[in-house]
Amino acid sequence: MSPPVGVDVLLTERCFTSTVATTLDVLATANTLARALGAPNDLFEPRVLSVDGNAVRSTSGIVFPVEGAAREGRGSVVVVCGPGMADVRQITEYVSNTANRELLDVVVVARGRGALISASCSSTFMLAEAGILDGLRATTSWWLGPAFRARYPAVTLVEDEMLIDVGTVLTAGAALAHTDLMIHVLRRHAGPSLAEACARYLTVDDTRRSQNNFRIVEHLALVDSEVAMAERKIRENPAKPPSLAALARLSGLTPRTLSRRFVAATGMSPKRFLRRVRLELAAHLLRSSNDPIDAVAARVGYDDERAFRRAFTRELGSSPSRYRKTPTSPPNES
Repeated sequence: MSPPVGVDVLLTERCFTSTVATTLDVLATANTLARALGAPNDLFEPRVLSVDGNAVRSTSGIVFPVEGAAREGRGSVVVVCGPGMADVRQITEYVSNTANRELLDVVVVARGRGALISASCSSTFMLAEAGILDGLRATTSWWLGPAFRARYPAVTLVEDEMLIDVGTVLTAGAALAHTDLMIHVLRRHAGPSLAEACARYLTVDDTRRSQNNFRIVEHLALVDSEVAMAERKIRENPAKPPSLAALARLSGLTPRTLSRRFVAATGMSPKRFLRRVRLELAAHLLRSSNDPIDAVAARVGYDDERAFRRAFTRELGSSPSRYRKTPTSPPNES
């Protein structure tokens, strides 16, 4: 009889509540299903730990009791539940705080003993700050991508991906992608059958591979005032937007400098950014109007409906038809 897989759940102060809850709930579900399928004992044994062994208060005010200090962890899997903050400046200030150094050291030691290190969303900053992502592919929440890339140039960031497994480290995207991450932990340590069963019980679509269709370029553009100005100009006339040269003149920059600013702020080239703005506008029109698809395509600058459909599906991960608003059925008066 194999012993349970030890899982160290490392909590930081002001951690994201759902990250902790999701971790524990997925593992509990796996244990319950495994027992129902005839396993003689639990497959996973989580231990909730904090830096100093004291209870931790999450960003939503929930106080999580813990079972010990982070340095006591010996699990085969380590799940880092990092800062649950919606402000990138707060995240970078938090992870660089010397008070977190001990937890980062624990992560480094855990990786050294061969543990699977995992984190999602802003928690991925903790892994990068510890240096264990250097030279590796990783992902994070789509809106944190520009700040992550600027702070950790040694990491190959692929923020389009929902989840990246490089063998010893798992990283996942925005907060609720943590469910995808935990299902993948089950797949790694308990096999695909149990992972699939847990996903179905929890109604989790763990086949999602990309965050790309969740991006909001307007939010990304706000990082840089000149890029935000360019975004507004594109939206004014998406069918015939200003050229990069014209936008550069308006901002008082050279085209090359503005192009670099686009990539730094959004992770996209100006050409892709333009395409993304047009297609997000098209998605909005498809949801909010009854205009034919060819008319929507023309409004955002596509004369060829087939080219529009291909670009839409490639960029947003779904066909234009699926973005149509769902008609509301009249009430049954019988």
